[in-house]
Amino acid sequence: MRKIISVVLCVVMLAMTLCCGVSAKEDFSKLKFNEDGSFKIMQVADLQDNMNLNGAVKAFLEEAIIQEQPDLIVLTGDNISGGSCRTDVSKSWDQRNCEKAIDEYMSIFEEYEVPVAMVFGNHDDENMLSKEELFDIYETYDCFIGVDEGEALYGCGTYNLPIYSSKNSSKMAYNLWMFDSNTYDEELGGYDYVHDDQVEWYVNKSNEIKAANGGVAVPSMAFQHIIVKEIFDLIESGDNIEGALLHKDGKDYVFKDGVLKAGYLKEYPCPGTRTSKQFPAIQAQGDVVAMFFGHDHNNSFEVDYNGIDLVATPGMTFNSYSNEDRGFRIINLNEEDTSTYETHLIQFQDYFGDSKMAMANYNMNAEEFPLWDRIKAGILFVVTFPIKVLFGYAF
Repeated sequence: MRKIISVVLCVVMLAMTLCCGVSAKEDFSKLKFNEDGSFKIMQVADLQDNMNLNGAVKAFLEEAIIQEQPDLIVLTGDNISGGSCRTDVSKSWDQRNCEKAIDEYMSIFEEYEVPVAMVFGNHDDENMLSKEELFDIYETYDCFIGVDEGEALYGCGTYNLPIYSSKNSSKMAYNLWMFDSNTYDEELGGYDYVHDDQVEWYVNKSNEIKAANGGVAVPSMAFQHIIVKEIFDLIESGDNIEGALLHKDGKDYVFKDGVLKAGYLKEYPCPGTRTSKQFPAIQAQGDVVAMFFGHDHNNSFEVDYNGIDLVATPGMTFNSYSNEDRGFRIINLNEEDTSTYETHLIQFQDYFGDSKMAMANYNMNAEEFPLWDRIKAGILFVVTFPIKVLFGYAF
């Protein structure tokens, strides 16, 4: 009799464990506004590192989660440097390397139990794994809430994430569009774009959401890696333009008057070679208030194009080219007024200061600095760090 009872108890406990696991996954996947009406998104662009994520980036990510307490993290592509995971030996080795590279940051998000959405960039799959196989790796993490639509659409990982009302758990109060902007245009060269079938999926889904909302468009944002080609409509060139930060082929480049809201144009944008139907469709649907991009590591601008904000977020990477703007973006939504939003960038120095020790840590890790400067910064960091630990004083 005791054996029977023991078996029954084991079965019950196992069932409870499985149920708890499913509930945890569902809790991650169903996003909702907080009781105070807030919802905070942390956009991370271009981590672009290998199997050993840069130590400064790890510390930066952890501090960001602790300080910002985001409700959602969105990775907008080039999440790993896929080429650094390539062995040209065997697919299983590439698989192992990619799993390790992805785990370097996903394990942090998993530890802090923050929901994570992701789109791919042009560098993620530069190895023997397909994007679908990389997506399978992300799906092993409970905190990951992305969706792979399978073979129905071009690319991998074009989907939407509803954010539900804090007052009515069945009412979609906001919507987030995730687009795979794909990789390279194999026919024309250059970068790829959001393809026609993806645009058609978006229009149909947008109409479906609108119909379910009584014929009213649900306010939305879009996230993808490669910026839309319409950005060129907002840029002008000339000679000796005052305040220009971008110089290319003997010309100065700036935004046209009245379009720049915040941030900087420091790198010539790199959209797809072809013009996509995406932006005209988004404009016609009338649901998207802003589009957020990565890809161009040095840009941090927010510009208005026909009532839709085009927002560039600089790379967080320390392992690829970047500049002093490197960091991540915070996007604050408010359920009481979903027609607008607030956004700002956070840089390394905002958390760690600009003391000699902090800047030595920054400089020795930043790929854009000459090797000798990085070595000197490393020596300075080694000298000052024990003083900080022992006496709590940072030079």
